[in-house]
Amino acid sequence: MVKLESVSAVCFDLDGTLADPFDDLYEAVSGMLRGLSLPDEDPHAIKDWIGDGADLLIHRVLTRHIDGRVSTRVLNQARALFLSSYLGSKPPKTRLYPGVLACLETLLQRHIPMVCTTDMQTAHANSLLRALGVGHFFTRILGADAMSVGKPDPDGIYEAAAILGVSPLELLVVGDSVSDVHAARAAGSPVICVNYGYNYGTGIQKACPDTTLDTLASLPNIIARPNRLGVPGQGVTAPPVLAGSLRGRAMRPKGGAQFR
Repeated sequence: MVKLESVSAVCFDLDGTLADPFDDLYEAVSGMLRGLSLPDEDPHAIKDWIGDGADLLIHRVLTRHIDGRVSTRVLNQARALFLSSYLGSKPPKTRLYPGVLACLETLLQRHIPMVCTTDMQTAHANSLLRALGVGHFFTRILGADAMSVGKPDPDGIYEAAAILGVSPLELLVVGDSVSDVHAARAAGSPVICVNYGYNYGTGIQKACPDTTLDTLASLPNIIARPNRLGVPGQGVTAPPVLAGSLRGRAMRPKGGAQFR
């Protein structure tokens, strides 16, 4: 098994890595299609289209193609219907994957600080992680509105490193898609991917992460030893140069509704 010797902190993706959003996303897509008087879509096709945020999922569903695009007028109408269902008052159907809770508990016990980055808006990601009972494990949850550019740009990784006061080289990125791998490589961070997530119907091994896992329960075994201590909820003060150069750029609001 691969051992990572220089990891001081971990940056987790949310959907497809920590939690499975499919039931909620499929319900939102179905509500959108009904609102547009369109036939329902095959669930297996939708699974291959998940990733890169809500807007691209809507484009793909309405065109039935991974690279398809609809007009701005149609996108705006469809997005409103999608969000009405996705952000409704009903309890979320999204659930943690097996092994996630054990992983987070072990990393907490070893004083390895954690950040969660996601293409959701930050407020919704916070609400969802609280509902799943794991929000308290993370020093910070960074949504799309906390990053100037989404994956595969490394902006979220730089921001997470600045918050935790570590170099990107010490920040382990954990995700499920080729976008996570590309972002980590651009930042110079080690990257591990889970085999069960959403990667457009393609095996994540083809993206060449440092290693892949069938369950996050085995992740703590890969981290040889932390180089510094950090406590979730408190974090570590970021070096002034790092924080000043990265955080100001990363915290500019990003438009659009994004989920991942």
